[in-house]
Amino acid sequence: MTFQKKLAVFAAALALLAFLAPSSRPQEAAPAQAHPQPAATVPVAVRVFDGGRFVGGLTLGDFEVQLNGAPQKIEALYEIDKNAVVRKEGETAAPPDTSRRFYLLFQMYEYNPKVSEALRYFFNSVLLPGDTLEIQTPVKSYMLTPQAFAQKPKDVLAKEMDDILRKDINRANFVYKELVRELRRLVQGIEGTTPVAGGDEASGANVSLFGMEQMMNQYRDSLIKLEAQQAVDQNKIVAFAQALKKQGGRKFLFLFCQQEYRPEISPQSLNALIDSNQDNQTVLADLHDLFQVYHKNVSYDVKRVVEAYCDSGADVSILFMRKTPERFGGINMREQSEDMYKLFSRVAAATGGIAETTQNPTAEIQDAVRAAEMYYLLAFKPAPAGTAGTFQSLAVKVARKDFKVLSRQGFIAE
Repeated sequence: MTFQKKLAVFAAALALLAFLAPSSRPQEAAPAQAHPQPAATVPVAVRVFDGGRFVGGLTLGDFEVQLNGAPQKIEALYEIDKNAVVRKEGETAAPPDTSRRFYLLFQMYEYNPKVSEALRYFFNSVLLPGDTLEIQTPVKSYMLTPQAFAQKPKDVLAKEMDDILRKDINRANFVYKELVRELRRLVQGIEGTTPVAGGDEASGANVSLFGMEQMMNQYRDSLIKLEAQQAVDQNKIVAFAQALKKQGGRKFLFLFCQQEYRPEISPQSLNALIDSNQDNQTVLADLHDLFQVYHKNVSYDVKRVVEAYCDSGADVSILFMRKTPERFGGINMREQSEDMYKLFSRVAAATGGIAETTQNPTAEIQDAVRAAEMYYLLAFKPAPAGTAGTFQSLAVKVARKDFKVLSRQGFIAE
């Protein structure tokens, strides 16, 4: 199951925008403009760190909020620890909703036993009464409400979810794993390190010219299928962000990603094949396209995705799990996940979340949760209110220049 199908569980359908070209017909009179509505109060969650330590006790006067470069009047400040307001300054029409919604999304192609420890930590040390948790496996989503936690101990729920996650990952990625194995077999055949049909099985005879061309065509076809398994539907990603926006309270999304690799010819074998096929332009072109200049055809509108997640009000953290590639003779394993990591690293930075890379998912989630559970909530009314549907750039600063400030970088005006 592809990542786009995983996200589709959460999201409603998203209508595409139509962009109309200028017309040569006479322009009709523009409709009368509606009077602008009063700006609604905008909440901004802010985390301030001195090194790795959260800075508490800051006041309204310590903060500056800029909207599209213009300073804004902050109406209220709330200092929050987990789900409790520990201090407030100023007033707003309604108290903040400090309930917490957690989303754990797993984009993994192989189960990692270390995830079990991370889940136990999350269930036992992070979740509090009243929290809501949604876990997305490669197969489906599982909602754990406060009522579910009241019926079973946390450690039992953690064990059950770990078993489900392992089964779902293995079941959903059968085709993916078969394609990787097929690519590995074809690479070995192209290199001549394994026997091919019609060859000498005992000696591993050299691949015939026809056999090489055929196997490179098969490699290309399998690679296309593998990329289809990994493909991400941008509209579904944006729709998920729009669905998140409708949820109340504080929203924390943790995306577990795993390094992916594709088998390809080693540099030494590639040079040898190029030298021995100088008279065959077809083979040289295939070697060049597949193993020298190849890159995934990825076309994201990064700006659109980033703006959608800023507008959702969710803190997005990406927990990127490094994986040591398997070794198979002279096969080279090239990373295939850099596009996903780059995209969601941008989203994490723009929403006030973090991006961690490690082989220890428990340490990753501890860092991410520790950075998320204490924060300030600032409330202000945009002046002037932005045009509906346009992205408003947001910046939060504190008086101490050496403090690290994390907050969302904007929102879409309504």
